[in-house]
Parts: sequence; C-alpha cells; structure tokens
Amino acid sequence: MHGARGSVILVLVVFAILLLQSVFSRVLAPYPFAPYLGLPLVFALGTAPGVRVLRGAATAFAIGYLYDLFTGNPLGIHTFVFVVGYLCAWLVGTLLSFRGVPFEMILTFALTFLLGGLLEFIRAFVPGGMAWSGLTLALALAGSAMTTALVAPLLFAFARRIDPATERAPA
Repeated sequence: MHGARGSVILVLVVFAILLLQSVFSRVLAPYPFAPYLGLPLVFALGTAPGVRVLRGAATAFAIGYLYDLFTGNPLGIHTFVFVVGYLCAWLVGTLLSFRGVPFEMILTFALTFLLGGLLEFIRAFVPGGMAWSGLTLALALAGSAMTTALVAPLLFAFARRIDPATERAPA
C-alpha cells in the first residue's frame, strides 16, 4: 500500500508542476528549450529497484495522461510515449549497474531525445500535426533534451524524497 501512496503523491506533484509550467511557460522556457519535467520522474521510477513494473507503468500512464490534458494533444500520445519511456528506463536500469548524477543526466538526455522523436513521429500521423525539417527537429529535440537533463538530478532527488521505493540501488 505504501507504493500506491507514493505513486499518487508523484502524480499529484506532476500535476502541480504542470500547472506551474503552463502558467510560467512564456516567461521561463521558450518552446524549443522547454523541459519535459515529468519524464525524469518517470525515469526515476524506471531505474528504481524497489518499484514494480506494473506500478511504474501505471504511474507513467497517469503522468502521460496529465501531459495530454495539459498540452491539448489528442489523448493517448503522451500517455503512450511516457509508458514506453518508463519501460526503456526500466530496461536500462536493469541492464546497467551505473548510478549517480551523471547516469541520471545521460539517461534523461538520451531517452528524452528518443522519446521526443517518437512523439513527433506519431504527431506526423495526427490530423493537424506539425511538419518539421530534419535539422529543425533535431535542434528542438536536443534543446529540450538538454534542459530536461539539466533539471533531472533535482527531479530524481525529489522522487526519492517523495517515494522511498525509488531509492538508488547500490552500484
């Protein structure tokens, strides 16, 4: 039961972060460099040894659903991408034994870049989706991934404070 409470608190925190991000989006982060503040929390769940796969996937689903509601995208796009991101982070966390701030930043940068590309690929098939040139898309994805990676250590630490099951495994 403790794990479910941690997931609910994490989803509520992401809801508050999304409210703040939507209110201050024009002032704090111009579009190409806007971080995905929910992704590092999902990655923290994925790399944590104490979080079961079903609980983490359900939490990632809820966080992705909130992102869909806040961004105005068709429901299911961010939901799918966040669950895929959780499963990728879980796989990387299971296969690799690296831990620490550099690991968190590199993991966040790489997965945010790849998941952003997946998101834009899916949006290309949605009516009214944007068409990007290759270089413009790569620069926008790299900028967003970089800013997300810069805030990732803070969000990983925050996730560990909220939910003890997300504590790092010993290296």
